[in-house]
Amino acid sequence: MTTGRPTGPTIPLAQTPESALDVLMPEERSAVLAAVLTTHPDLVEDAEVAARELLTAATIEGVATDVSSVLGLIPLEDLGARAGRVQGRGYVHETDAAGELVRENVEPFFADMRRRASLGLMDAAAVVAAGIVAGLYRVRDPEGGTVLAYAGPDVPGELADDLMTEARRLGVVIADDVHDRLWPRWADLA
Repeated sequence: MTTGRPTGPTIPLAQTPESALDVLMPEERSAVLAAVLTTHPDLVEDAEVAARELLTAATIEGVATDVSSVLGLIPLEDLGARAGRVQGRGYVHETDAAGELVRENVEPFFADMRRRASLGLMDAAAVVAAGIVAGLYRVRDPEGGTVLAYAGPDVPGELADDLMTEARRLGVVIADDVHDRLWPRWADLA
């Protein structure tokens, strides 16, 4: 007995087509931008202005949130894969493996500070640097059973010190009031 109703998935009759630009993956958008700038070199200056605006739009809070989230979400499975007997490395203690994972996960943030400084965007680099240290400060007392906890209590402070050393080397200056507000117990980083 048939009811006259379709039994399979329903397809809307009046579906609005999406823009191809709206569905591109990030690497595809990059390719499109490169192609447009190659065929329209008069737009390069506008693209440069937009790129610099994007690079100066970071906030300390946003970076700190990203750093603390990334470091707090390192999977324990990653630690398990690195600790113990590791082919080609011998025995790797869980503390060492955890420290490596934490450093690897914070490195993209360090690289972000470096790239902004390399463009002469020193204020933006200072915002990123301050955000990194603030994020590290937030995770200085990690929850037990996390990769951060296995890394040991000194790792966030050591990374913050490494960041400040690199920032000074690059000429990136973080305002004194930022130190006092965002990482008050790490006065020696000033």
